[in-house]
Amino acid sequence: MKIDPEVREHLRERFAEFIKSKRMRQTPERFAILDKALDQRVHFDIDELYRDIESDYRVCRATVYNTVELLCECNILRKHYLNENQAAYELTDDRHLHLICMNCGSVREIRDHKFDEYFEQLKFGRFKASFISTNIYGLCSQCARRMKMKE
Repeated sequence: MKIDPEVREHLRERFAEFIKSKRMRQTPERFAILDKALDQRVHFDIDELYRDIESDYRVCRATVYNTVELLCECNILRKHYLNENQAAYELTDDRHLHLICMNCGSVREIRDHKFDEYFEQLKFGRFKASFISTNIYGLCSQCARRMKMKE
């Protein structure tokens, strides 16, 4: 997924303001981690991000973990648990449903504006939802085909 340069700059500015508001230093490593996170495929884990950034920067794994947590706090990234206990991250502005295969663990995304419209209309009384994460579990077509062939 390619991020528009204007969106990237806006997210960098938002992150800079967030870091400033927390009275933290605006280090080049934090912004490099943000940039690498924006360049990742839709779902990524911290180990993937660390391996990707490690080739360009000398940064410890703890810095990557801490920065990703800041990016989640800043509402740039969102943490999901799509497969068992492994956390996966994605941009908060990319709204979609997750179809998760219970056999092979593959994750497919579905984008449909009808779902967005439906979820935006939902009211939860006094509860104000920050975001809605929808995971649908089942069998992907490949696993279903393999199981049918075994019968």
